[in-house]
Amino acid sequence: MYSDLFTDLAADYANGGRTYALLAGRSLRPLHDAVPLRLAGAIHRVVLQGKDDRLARHYPSVEGKPGEDFTADFIGYMRDHLDDVESGLATHVQTNEVGRSVVHLVLSHWLTTLGIEQFTLLEIGASAGLNLNFDQFYGCFGQLRMGDPSSSLRFMDDWFSNVPNVPHVGATAISKRGCDISPIDVALPDDEVRLLSFVWPDQGLRLERLRSAIAIANIHRPAVDTASADEWIAQQLSRPSEHATLIFHSIVWQYLGTETQNRLKRVIYSAGESASSTAPIVWARMEPAGPVADIQVDVFNGSSSEPQHFRLAEIGYHGQNMKWL
Repeated sequence: MYSDLFTDLAADYANGGRTYALLAGRSLRPLHDAVPLRLAGAIHRVVLQGKDDRLARHYPSVEGKPGEDFTADFIGYMRDHLDDVESGLATHVQTNEVGRSVVHLVLSHWLTTLGIEQFTLLEIGASAGLNLNFDQFYGCFGQLRMGDPSSSLRFMDDWFSNVPNVPHVGATAISKRGCDISPIDVALPDDEVRLLSFVWPDQGLRLERLRSAIAIANIHRPAVDTASADEWIAQQLSRPSEHATLIFHSIVWQYLGTETQNRLKRVIYSAGESASSTAPIVWARMEPAGPVADIQVDVFNGSSSEPQHFRLAEIGYHGQNMKWL
C-alpha cells in the first residue's frame, strides 16, 4: 500500500505538485529524518482518529481497502488540512515493535545457562516500554514454553526457524525499567494513536500485536524514564546489585550517535570491571547485521578482563524467523 503511495507521491513531487510544495527544503536528510514516514503517519493518524471518511475507506486499519483514487484523496487531504499535516511532520517517527519480545523471552531462558535465576532488565530506547512486559506474552516452539500461556499476545512456531537451544525453565525478571529520549505513554489516547499511526495500515497482524500489547500495558504499566542512554545506564549501574543485570536494546544503536555510543560502551565496560559471578552484567542487543538482525551478548562476570562474547541468533527486524545459532 505504501509502496504504491510513495511512488505516486514521488512523481507528484518531481512534477512540482502539492507534495513538492509541502516537502521541498524541509530536511537536508529527508530519508534519515524519515520525512515520508512522518507524512504517512500524519495522515494515518487522522484516519485512526475518525476525522475523514473519504480517507478511511482506503485504510485496512479501519476496515477499508485502497482504491484507485487513494493517492488523489491523500494529496487532497494534504491540501485541505495543512495544520494536521504540519503537526505530523513535526512529530518524530516512534515505533515499539513488540515482535522483538521473542528475543526477551528467549534470552530469559538462555540466562539460566549462566547460572542466573533472577535479573534486572534495563532496556535502552524502550519507546512506550511495551517490550518490558515480555513475561506477560507467550512464546512456544515444540516443547519450549516461554512466558504467560494465558496471554493474548502469542508467538508460536511460525516465529522460529528452529528450536532455540535454551533450558525449558527461564530466569525471572524481578525488576524491569527502560529509558527513551522521547518516551510514549500509551495510557494517553494521543500517544496510543501516534504509536499505531506509524504501523503501515495494511499490516494487520502487526497492528493486532500492538493493540494487544497496549491493552496489557494499560494493566501492567511499564516504567520508562526520559533520558539519554549513556547517562541513564551510568545511573542505573551505579546502584549496588545482588543479582544479574541484563542491558538490552533492539534496532537502536544507529540512532544514538557516535559520541553516545562510545560513552555508553565505556560505562558498561567500566561497570563490568566490578561485576562478579553472583552479580554479572549481561549486555545483549538485537541490531542490524545485513539483510537481518542478529543477537549478540557480552557477559561480564569477573572471570577475565574481557567479557565473554556470544552470537546467539539471526532474526528478522520485526522479530520474525529467529534462527538459533
